[in-house]
Amino acid sequence: MAYVAGTAEPGCVFCNALASNDDVGSLIVYRGVYAFVILNLYPYNTGHLMVVPNAHVRDPAALSSGARAEMAELTASFCTGLRLVMGCDGLNIGMNLGSAAGAGIADHLHQHIVPRWIGDANFMPIVGGTKVLPELLPATYAKIRAEVARQKFAAGSVIVLLMAPDRSGVCLSDEALPRLPVASDTSVWRTVLNAIAPQAAACELLGWGGASSTVSDAAELPALAISFTPSVAATATCRLWSLGEAGSLLPDDDRAVLLHAVSRVA
Repeated sequence: MAYVAGTAEPGCVFCNALASNDDVGSLIVYRGVYAFVILNLYPYNTGHLMVVPNAHVRDPAALSSGARAEMAELTASFCTGLRLVMGCDGLNIGMNLGSAAGAGIADHLHQHIVPRWIGDANFMPIVGGTKVLPELLPATYAKIRAEVARQKFAAGSVIVLLMAPDRSGVCLSDEALPRLPVASDTSVWRTVLNAIAPQAAACELLGWGGASSTVSDAAELPALAISFTPSVAATATCRLWSLGEAGSLLPDDDRAVLLHAVSRVA
């Protein structure tokens, strides 16, 4: 409904996103030298990404050789990443050049990468004119951004912010945010949920817990915010601290993660 009933954003949505200082809000998951990768705000399917050149051009021939090469490398890299993160059965890749070809933003070319699953197309778009997406965008963004950050930083662990369902508190481990080891053959988000599920009566990925700028991914561990209700057995070992208490106890780096996450999901 936001798409159908909303008003058009002034200017170019891709140039606006590139100029923004808020990569999380703009849904940018990666910034390169000549191109960036952004999550589609109105996706065809969950995990729908677009590889976009920094230059505002409508035709590939107008791109520099460096931009064309980087777009090709990013497309290949994110195809591999989406298979790991989303567990998709296939991918659709392509460009629509010009409005006659179906381009929604014709003046700034972009390459679509759309995850596909066997059986993901149903009667809803055809009969009801409605697209059903099983996951909220902040969770999809967090899954993909965590994988990008892990690769850029060569991270061996992930920071986990376990928040109460009402966002009133957070679980700590030795007066710090828990850190969980990650392996290269399993996505970061799946590693986290698999690790905490045995201690949880309920848990849900809320969103990205780290800094907004993707530039920081090369120097910081990935961080995920999780809604966490401990199981009865886990309550003895998992103490919930209020946000104020946690903020006073945490070291500076962890306090920054807490503040980032609270500003987005609390």
